[in-house]
Amino acid sequence: MTKIRALRQFSHYHAGNFDQFEVREVKDEWAEALVGMELAKVVEGELVTPITPNTTASKSKKKEG
Repeated sequence: MTKIRALRQFSHYHAGNFDQFEVREVKDEWAEALVGMELAKVVEGELVTPITPNTTASKSKKKEG
């Protein structure tokens, strides 16, 4: 596994959606391809962004009153 930082927002078929500057560990071959396409760069010693679904953003509450 290789730790990469996304240089811009993009989506990868296997690795999912990346936000700009997000740091995540991915398979070595995916990292090599993403760095080669200049979508990411390899980083070391940074915290990995946890992957959690954003369910609160899709739910909206109606204001009463």
